[in-house]
Order: sequence, then C-alpha cells, then structure tokens
Amino acid sequence: MKQEGLKFYRCNTCGNLFLTIIDPNITPTCCGSSMEILEANKVHEGAEKHVPIIKINHDEVKVKVGIQPHPMSAEHRIEWIILTDGSSVNIQKLSLTSEPIAVFSGMKRDGKFRAYSFCNIHGLWTSEK
Repeated sequence: MKQEGLKFYRCNTCGNLFLTIIDPNITPTCCGSSMEILEANKVHEGAEKHVPIIKINHDEVKVKVGIQPHPMSAEHRIEWIILTDGSSVNIQKLSLTSEPIAVFSGMKRDGKFRAYSFCNIHGLWTSEK
C-alpha cells in the first residue's frame, strides 16, 4: 500500500470518517449526501498547534499533535490521529478527556512513517518522518 493512495472523506452531517486505501475513483456517501474529501492543510498559520510530531522509541511510535498544546474541548479538539508505515494504517480516536497524543506499537520501521491529525475546526494536518 502506498501512503500517497490514502484518501480521507468526512460526512458533514454526522461526522463519520471514511478512509480509502485503494482509490476506485468513487466518492462515498453518508446521510444521503456525498462526503467531503479532506485535504491536508498547507497553511502555516496554526501549525504550531496542529501538525503531528512523530517520535520513534524502540518498538513504539508516539504521535503528539502540536508543539504547543492543542485544546481538547467540545468546541475545539483533535478528533483522531492516524499513523501509517506504508503497509498498515492505525487509527486512534481521541476523547475530550485525553491529550492529543497517540502511541502505536508493532509497526514496521523499514520506511517512512506518516501521521495525520484532524481538528474539528482547522481540518486535516500531516507530517512524516
């Protein structure tokens, strides 16, 4: 699986997330409407609180969102963090009581890791290491 083949879609009605690994050139639907494709944010404003930071420690990979702490409230939060190693995709949904940090284990270290984070206000952010 190539990391470049990942596409994220979100339902604007209920918030469901849909991830395509092999793109058959379809647009998924939810709640009776086409889902919105999420493009990674390229704006530098706000990056200090949104870009996922990848740290590799022996047999685990820790992903922390932002150099500065990101709020985790009902109004403004990181909803999920995804980490891929090019052959597997791991997702951790975050709760309002957690910090915007996810720890992943059992992933391959033979290539680059790519992390994604999703802010309910500022959208999708990504980084790689």
